[in-house]
Amino acid sequence: MKKILIFSILTLSFLGEALATHIRAGEITAKRIGCNSRTYEFTLTAYRDTGSDILFGNGEFKYGNGESIILNPDGYSRKEIIDDEVELVEFKFEYTYRSDGNYIVSYVEDYRNRGIVNMSQSGQTAFYVETLIRIDTFFGCNDTPVFLIPPVDKAAVGALFYHNPGAFDVNGDSIAFKMVIPQSREDVNVGNYRSPEVAAGGQNSQQTGPATLTLDEILGDLIWDAPGLKGEYNIAFIAEEWRSIEGEWILLGSVTRDMQIIVDETDNDPPELEIPMDTCIEAGTLLEADIIATDPNPESLVRIEGFGGPFVLNPPATLTPNTNAFFESPTTSKFSWQTDCSHIRENPYLVRFKATDNGPGIRLTSFETWSVTVVPPAPKNVIAESKPQRSIEVSWDEYNCGDAEVIQVYRRVDSFDFTPENCEIGIPENGGYELIGAVPVDQTSFLDDNAGQGLDFGATYCYRLVAVFQLPKGGVSYASEEVCQKIEATGPVVTNVSVDQTSDVNGEITLSWLPPLDIDTDVYPAPYKYQILRSNGGGFEAVGVIEDDTTFIDTGLNTLSIQYEYQVELYLVNDEINEDNLIEVSANASSVRLSSVGLFESIELNWEANVPWSNTNQDHPYHYIYRNKAGSNASSLVLIDSVDVTLNGFHYLDSGQFNGETLINSEEYCYYVTTAGGYGNDEIFEPLLNDSQIICARPDDQIDPCPPFEVAFELDSPEKCLDFLADKDCEFNQFQNELYWNANLADSCDSDISYYEIFFQEELDTEFELIGTTRDTFYIHDNLPEFAGCYMIRAVDQSENRSSFSEVFCKENCPNIAFPNIFTPNNDGKNDTFTPFFQKEFEAESIPLNKCPRFLEQIVFNVYNRYGKLVYSYKSGGENGLYINWDGTNFGGEELPSATYFYEAIVTFDMLRPENREKRYKGFVQIIR
Repeated sequence: MKKILIFSILTLSFLGEALATHIRAGEITAKRIGCNSRTYEFTLTAYRDTGSDILFGNGEFKYGNGESIILNPDGYSRKEIIDDEVELVEFKFEYTYRSDGNYIVSYVEDYRNRGIVNMSQSGQTAFYVETLIRIDTFFGCNDTPVFLIPPVDKAAVGALFYHNPGAFDVNGDSIAFKMVIPQSREDVNVGNYRSPEVAAGGQNSQQTGPATLTLDEILGDLIWDAPGLKGEYNIAFIAEEWRSIEGEWILLGSVTRDMQIIVDETDNDPPELEIPMDTCIEAGTLLEADIIATDPNPESLVRIEGFGGPFVLNPPATLTPNTNAFFESPTTSKFSWQTDCSHIRENPYLVRFKATDNGPGIRLTSFETWSVTVVPPAPKNVIAESKPQRSIEVSWDEYNCGDAEVIQVYRRVDSFDFTPENCEIGIPENGGYELIGAVPVDQTSFLDDNAGQGLDFGATYCYRLVAVFQLPKGGVSYASEEVCQKIEATGPVVTNVSVDQTSDVNGEITLSWLPPLDIDTDVYPAPYKYQILRSNGGGFEAVGVIEDDTTFIDTGLNTLSIQYEYQVELYLVNDEINEDNLIEVSANASSVRLSSVGLFESIELNWEANVPWSNTNQDHPYHYIYRNKAGSNASSLVLIDSVDVTLNGFHYLDSGQFNGETLINSEEYCYYVTTAGGYGNDEIFEPLLNDSQIICARPDDQIDPCPPFEVAFELDSPEKCLDFLADKDCEFNQFQNELYWNANLADSCDSDISYYEIFFQEELDTEFELIGTTRDTFYIHDNLPEFAGCYMIRAVDQSENRSSFSEVFCKENCPNIAFPNIFTPNNDGKNDTFTPFFQKEFEAESIPLNKCPRFLEQIVFNVYNRYGKLVYSYKSGGENGLYINWDGTNFGGEELPSATYFYEAIVTFDMLRPENREKRYKGFVQIIR
């Protein structure tokens, strides 16, 4: 009898498992209903094993906030047989959250389908999936990604298996994928889970090693190379959704998908797909392409399917023929998509094509992904017109395509021939254009006056525009056609700032210019004289006057370490040099500055110059590289190569290619560069050739520079700090710290310092952050709300080796407060209350500025009578302000008699060091009524 009972129990248990197990795969996605609400439409999609009689939909759906519902199997919104023994079941429902927050939405139901190889007792293991949604007004409107390709797929033993979920984010956010273990409850993994390549064993398809399973974290491509054992295998992965907000990548949410791979033995080979090359297309253009599928088995028929964003947008893409029928191999389907401005986004659309054959045996598939970027059209009908005060107005047609946010205006000197092709989006990288402004998309003009300074004499300015689209979709348009306009040369036109001699004390630079070609000679008749101004990083100072010539040789310079900049002032030859007689001043023009980075058996060169002409000139595109070994003078350096800067920028890598000899790491090599440029003006000769300084460097330079020393502040004492503030308004808050140091050129270090890095610590318990770099041995840290903070500095050489940090040096605020010694609380509107001295509203000169309270945070104020009894107390904070405003009454509000009282003020200041924050002030105050 006992044996019969046990057999009956086991039989019932098996039958219960057989009948109750049915779930293969699934996921939850969410769509926000309106950006101003917290209402979501959730879609629960499951894939059921039709070999079971159990319907899907008997589980619990949780909203992540403590509320949940139990589904009714008859409440589905969609049900469809999509493959042999695979049924898709979909439920939809709405829910409104009461507050912002992070919510893990989940669904759990008994049970998974039985016989899953890589977990224990799958027929008695619950099916669980979850989705994270984050509701935050800072993030903006958002939906989760959706998966457009079903998560039940078939593979063959010994053959490479490829699958892609077809993830699409309608908001244009970025999606990242990662593998996880399938779960049976929240935070509970299924029992004895093994990754499919481990559970199935076997070799890869090339028989060169064990099987592998990989998931591409960007594309979502799942590759199993290759299944070793037939059966059903489940995996799970998370699709995370990321958005760039104010330059920081923020996780918006995630969807967990549970997927099943059905592996069988077969002699079938998968079909092959032929798709177009990745492409870009202008919004509004019709995109058409042929998709071809071929099957290596002559008896097999093939079907092509398409998935991805274009198929779910409006208007949608189409794939013809659109049918589940199979066709003879090879077969061709026609892809067609009429794009429009609503399709614009920065990230490409990933169009997934799937080819499926009809056997023999198990049906096999192959996937290919086509990347299509829908690019905004360029702004149209751009015009450039000269305006007074050496300015140019750029105008264009109103831009009315999609959600464009701004029109960016780019400028360069001299024309640059460029016609965008396919995926050449935005401004060409090495075209020499600089961004000079951005205006709201509904604005149709921009005035370029060079930030109020006027554009440079004699230069032809050329402009291109692009439209930039709102995030999260984003996107940048094709560049507009170029328009140009010339500025008349009514002042000196600098043509050369060329380094003739490199030295730390005897450097030499040749400065050349043209006279004012377009000046009104009736008003300003020749001859002229010119005053030369020079700057080494600070202000300009006069260094010479030239008459009847347009060349100046500047000597006694440190061209080894310093980049010099020049201006040329124009005067009538007989006029005294002063501001009243100044006619015009040229644009600033600097010497060419060359730097290097030592690499293994090679040296990288980089150069730059701040000049009014263009050194990216298509008529003269080459800059020239000269080299020799250390110890050579400039005349012995030889031309070794040239760089087309319109293609490669101002960079060159010397690996010995000019003579086929590899650079030797232990030897030093010296270089200079000759740049070539022009103004784009037929009256100004080209090319304008200018030499950099000579630099010397070693490949694979491992010698660090020494740290700076004798670091200090300009205002290096509380007294100097208060002197600085003595004439500043009490509400002054535009502080700056001027830092100084000495270069450490010890023989044990690399003395060829390229620049210094400045690090700042706002509070003693915070991290140091890099705030700037400089080639000088001083730095001005401005736009500060206070003085307080700490600094460290380190040197960087031309090979990007960094010194250790200097000592930490800190600056404190200089606190200040002062109290009167008498007040008259008689309600006459004058001196009625006791306060620290402060600047009263609308009374700018109510107190001497050296008595202003500075860096005040809190005050505790106690008053005692002549017997030492506390008669009044006050503490700032809440409704109590910092300035006390004592009216001469006691705790009960009764007037204190005229007398002399003792006070103590405990004042807390905003200071860097805690021990400096609190100060006590004691004194006497007389009440006179």
